[in-house]
Amino acid sequence: MDNFSLTALISIPEEAGYFFPDRHFQHISRSSLYSVMIDKLEAIPQVSKIIVNTDSSRIKSDYSRSGKVKVMNLYQAEPQEIELELTSDRMTAALLEHVEGEHFLQLGPIFPFLKQETIDYVIETYDKYVVNPEDRPYDSVFSIKTLNRRYYDSDTDFIREDRPNTFVEDGILHVFNRKTFLAGGNRKVGKKPYACGIEEIENLPIDSEENYQLAVFIDENRRRFPRVFGR
Repeated sequence: MDNFSLTALISIPEEAGYFFPDRHFQHISRSSLYSVMIDKLEAIPQVSKIIVNTDSSRIKSDYSRSGKVKVMNLYQAEPQEIELELTSDRMTAALLEHVEGEHFLQLGPIFPFLKQETIDYVIETYDKYVVNPEDRPYDSVFSIKTLNRRYYDSDTDFIREDRPNTFVEDGILHVFNRKTFLAGGNRKVGKKPYACGIEEIENLPIDSEENYQLAVFIDENRRRFPRVFGR
């Protein structure tokens, strides 16, 4: 891998919308969700700095002595951004005005089953297809989930009778650089993005009480999911 470092960006508001406002402070694996996600970033050698955008005094206190994590309150998301848990381009633009660096990784804060090896793979893909000076067919990397569905219109007439794959930007991972972001009109997904598929379990968001209880059940019964978590 080429010698480059990433600045990680993650936004963790104190109140996350109407439906499940304290989701970032719920516990998974005996740790709060926000610390689970920040721990994932701290474990990545290529990440030299982690910028946490938050209005939470609790998070600020937790990381006040960290040399790698910097807590800032630079962007207040709109309600629709919080409810959909988007890694907002507007938030990214606000952070980049105050953060140095060229290469960035932005992580969605509510996906506790995101695997460390998946993050490593996405970074390696960015290095191979974006950073590598000998071959630059892509300008950014982002994660997607794949839906395989038969589609109907509002009158229940077939739109597609087969089951085509539909790819959805899941908001879990974006890796990009400042030059591409600015040149694309302040967008993390560039004009030639590389899409990385993420396993279904990694796409489980803690965005509702029901999903949280499901995540707790899965976490407490990891041995029953050997394909996902190993034996």
